[in-house]
Amino acid sequence: MQRKLSPATVEALVVLGFLCLAVGAGAIGWVIGSAVTSNKTVTVTAAQTAAPSTATTAMTSTTTTTASVSPEVAAGAHDFVQFACFACHGELGKGGVSPDVPALTSAAQSLTVDQLTSIIQHGLGESANPTKPYMPVWKGVISTRQISELVAYIRAGLPAVDGAAPVSVPRSQGEAVAGAALYSYYGCINCHGPNGLGGVPNPQSEDKTIPPLSGSDFRSEFNTDKKILDVIVSGSVLGKAPIVSMPHWGGVIPDADLQAILAYLKTLAP
Repeated sequence: MQRKLSPATVEALVVLGFLCLAVGAGAIGWVIGSAVTSNKTVTVTAAQTAAPSTATTAMTSTTTTTASVSPEVAAGAHDFVQFACFACHGELGKGGVSPDVPALTSAAQSLTVDQLTSIIQHGLGESANPTKPYMPVWKGVISTRQISELVAYIRAGLPAVDGAAPVSVPRSQGEAVAGAALYSYYGCINCHGPNGLGGVPNPQSEDKTIPPLSGSDFRSEFNTDKKILDVIVSGSVLGKAPIVSMPHWGGVIPDADLQAILAYLKTLAP
């Protein structure tokens, strides 16, 4: 014969059960935290979609897993976004943007540290053919430390790192608004400065800096929409490092984005 428990007894047992769960979860969290703290690497979050288990087949959810990477690799992931490497080499270096630009997923196995460093510093591609993408000379724009971070990130297999993502581009607020975001998205800001003010050193050029995209000199030389678009598409390849060169964006930046960038540049100070 089963004994019927009083309501007070039932309530006490429920509270006790929750306390046990809380203690157990705290113990597990302490163990995990201790393991992570003792590791010499930094844990960053890489978002992945988990396959649903049999118990949750009716529910679709996205969970996150963590990957431990060094601070240098994590910094390289952010550099990869900041300098718009993804714009040509694809998200996480997987390619697919242009048939003339290789994916980087196999670079860790096929290229040495010295080879990767040299390519980033001195550029690569058909500099004399404006219809083909050309990787620019980054020496003088990207610091030695940032180049080392990029190399470390590539050789680590280009893992997904939490927060290392391109800026969001608003598409419903007019071309100039989208263009302002695309100016950062494609890394124009790294060489031509905020609001196109310039100032990035280019020691071997005539005026010793990368030219601004605002002001009377720019407006005088590029006085039509076509001239502005032509130089974006064909680039301005001046030579090897330390001469900084503008890449060929033809075949990489879609026409709609080119028009949006043009609209933004026309809002800058004359």
